Amino acid sequence: MNTVRTFLKNADVKKIGVVSFYAYFAINILMKAFSYDHGDNIYKWFFYTAILFWGIKMAFTTYTMREVFWIAVMMGIGVMLSVITRQNMWLLSIMTVVAMKNCRFSVIAQIAVWIRCVAAVILSGGSLIGIFDIGEKTKLDSGYVEQHVYGFAMGEPNTAFLTVFLALLLVLYYNYEKLNVLWCGVTSLIALVFYKMTFCRTGVLVFFFCWVLILFDKVVKSKKIKSVLVCSVPVGAAFSLFTTLFYNGKHALLYKINHLVSGRVYIMNTYYKDQGLSLFPRTQEIFYTSYHGLVDNSYMHVTFYAGILVAVLFFVIILKTMLRLYRMECYKELVMIGTLALYGVLEQFVLNGFMNIFLLLCGILLYPGIVEEKHEK
Repeated sequence: MNTVRTFLKNADVKKIGVVSFYAYFAINILMKAFSYDHGDNIYKWFFYTAILFWGIKMAFTTYTMREVFWIAVMMGIGVMLSVITRQNMWLLSIMTVVAMKNCRFSVIAQIAVWIRCVAAVILSGGSLIGIFDIGEKTKLDSGYVEQHVYGFAMGEPNTAFLTVFLALLLVLYYNYEKLNVLWCGVTSLIALVFYKMTFCRTGVLVFFFCWVLILFDKVVKSKKIKSVLVCSVPVGAAFSLFTTLFYNGKHALLYKINHLVSGRVYIMNTYYKDQGLSLFPRTQEIFYTSYHGLVDNSYMHVTFYAGILVAVLFFVIILKTMLRLYRMECYKELVMIGTLALYGVLEQFVLNGFMNIFLLLCGILLYPGIVEEKHEK
C-alpha cells in the first residue's frame, strides 16, 4: 500500500489518466476492428478491461464545475438511452467523449489507423492463405447474375468491405497533407479489388465520394466556398427525413431513390406509417412487434429509437462541432465527416464512436484543446 502511495505521489497523475484513456480507446477499436461484439466472450473480457482504464482516466483527471455539469448531463442522457432503447452504443460514445480531456484527437486517429490497418491485413491476408475461413457466398449483382463474394473472416462481405473502407479512410486522414495522384491510384485500386471480392456498392461509391471531397478541398482556396462542407450532415438529415415521411412508390423519383438505396426508404417509411415518430426514446421491442427490416440509416435510426428531442439535440451538437471546425479551418476533418455523412444515409454504424472516430470530435465543444488550433477566428 505504501508503494502505491509513493507511486501516486511521484507520478504525473495527468499523464496516467491520458495513457489510460488511450488504452481504453485502443481496446475498443481493436475489438471493432476484428469484428467482435457484445455477444462474444472475448469481447466481454476486453470490454471490462477497457472500462477499468476509463475509470482510471476519470479518477485521475481534474474537471472544472462547468465540465462536471455537462458530464453529468451527458452521462444522464446516455444512461437513459441505454436503459430505454437497450442499446449501449449511445452510452459508450458519450463515455468516450467525456473522458477526452487532456487528450489529442491526432493521437486517437494514429491509434485507430494502425490498429485498423493491421487488423484488415491480418483478416484479409489470413483468409487468403487459409488461416481463417474466407466465408465464400453468392450474391446477385445489379443484373441479377450470381457473383462469388467473400467475408474474409468477418462474417458478411459488406462487413469485410467496411473494415477495409474504414482503414483506408483513416490512412487518407492520417496522410492528408501528402495526398496526390499516386495516393488516389493506390487506395482506389485497393478499394476496387475489395469491391470485386465483396460486391459492396455502397462502400465503394462512398470511398470515391471521399476523393471528390478531398479534390474539392485541395483545389478550392476560398474559405467561403469551403463552407459547403458544413452542409453535409444537415443535407443528409433533411434528405433522410423527407424521404421517410413522403415516400410514395408511385412517384418515379422516389421509387428510383428507393431502388438505388436497396429499399431502405421503403423500410423507413413503413416504420413511420406503422409506429410514427416519438418525442422520447422508445424500446426496440416496439419495432420488433412489427418488424419490416433494419433501419440502415443513421439519421432515422437516432430519430426512431432515441426520439425527436434527442435527435434534434444530437444534430445541433454535430452542427456546432462542424461550425467550430470550419472556423478553425480544419477542412480535412470536415471532409471525413462529409464522407461519413453520406455513409450515414445508407448505414447505422456512423453513430458508433469506435467505428466513426470523427463523431468524437464533438468533444471540442467541451474540451477545445483536443484538436490542435490552426486559425480559429
